[in-house]
Amino acid sequence: MKNNRQKGITLVALVVTIIVLLILAGVSISMLTGENGILTKANNAKEENKKATAEEKVGLEVQGSYDKTGKINISDLNNNLKNVEGLTHNGGMITDNPIDSLPATVVVDGNNVIIKENGSVVLSEWTQTGYEITNGEITLKVGDYVLNYDEGTGSTQIETTESGHTEQQTLTTENLGWRILGIGENGGLELISDNPTTTTVTLAGETGYLNGEEVLNTACNELYGKGEYAENARSLNVEDINKLSNFKPETFNGYGILYKYGFSTEKGNMQYSKSTDNGQTWSGWINITNADYQIFRIPGSIETISVNNPKESEKIENTYYSYSISSQITDANVANMITKGTGDSNITQWLASRAIHFLSDFSYFSVRLLDIGNLNHGWLYRSNGNSNSISCVARPVVSLEHNIQLEGDSEEGWTIK
Repeated sequence: MKNNRQKGITLVALVVTIIVLLILAGVSISMLTGENGILTKANNAKEENKKATAEEKVGLEVQGSYDKTGKINISDLNNNLKNVEGLTHNGGMITDNPIDSLPATVVVDGNNVIIKENGSVVLSEWTQTGYEITNGEITLKVGDYVLNYDEGTGSTQIETTESGHTEQQTLTTENLGWRILGIGENGGLELISDNPTTTTVTLAGETGYLNGEEVLNTACNELYGKGEYAENARSLNVEDINKLSNFKPETFNGYGILYKYGFSTEKGNMQYSKSTDNGQTWSGWINITNADYQIFRIPGSIETISVNNPKESEKIENTYYSYSISSQITDANVANMITKGTGDSNITQWLASRAIHFLSDFSYFSVRLLDIGNLNHGWLYRSNGNSNSISCVARPVVSLEHNIQLEGDSEEGWTIK
């Protein structure tokens, strides 16, 4: 009996020992491989380090791409990015697919790095090819509906000192509906309102030209950038449309030509000269004999050139271009989304982008707009001092938080989780 009792105790102890070991093994495995396990954390840290390294590599090359004017030189940027091993742009090496404008997205070690227009860089989970956007798990299309972005309610005022209009303007939030536009500068998705606002914004004269971009962006942010999941909002601009249409402004006749004006005491009239090579060489002075255009003034300048102040103006750049949206955007659904609400000749839509249009006697200073399906411009100030007032609807664009998740599909629409 004593021997049997001793054997029984030993068996119980063995079972207990095995159970304890199994528990310890389970705890150890969990500590190693669980969601918060050592191996998982180590792997996450490795991935985060790869992201940080990719961002740092691109950032260093961008910093070395500024020219003497303080702007990024695109040619230098492309050359410098060749130093980043394995970097690709638009699915190919930077030598075969160079960047032509900013913002732009490059890929380093599987990480998407956005180079912003101001030279800063940010990581993004999303990449865009044509009209398709993916994060590797789901694929969206430009123009897809997002069903549950709640813009909230609010109102904002635009003062006369900001718009140039004779009256203060009050705008309130409207239920406009929302669709996918693309990837924002924060690396997250951007939404465009399905419809333009019904309330118009009036911009007038020199003040409207100088402040137009800020007025439109601020109003859109105050009304539509405070909703859940939003980082901010702004107005649609011409760069958004050029990106969708793959339009290169430099291909438009006259774009980028520099002009300068001056009053000639010898000739007794205003003259202009132009340069097609970025100011390296200039044409001879060309007379402007029309009596209505014997003065010249750039918006914001305190000086008016005339017979009473005969001198040469600062150089100005011709940035005007126009095109039919449907002829440039190959996807009819996307083209219709951009021009929605502007098919009526009485409805025009602001773009938060300015333009200068040179003509033989004077220059127009404008804020761009969409009019009857065309990218156009609305002149607010003319170099001889004439002013104009224009009322257009607005088109808000919302930048979502960069880490939001979506579920759904392109057919039925997407919802934010």
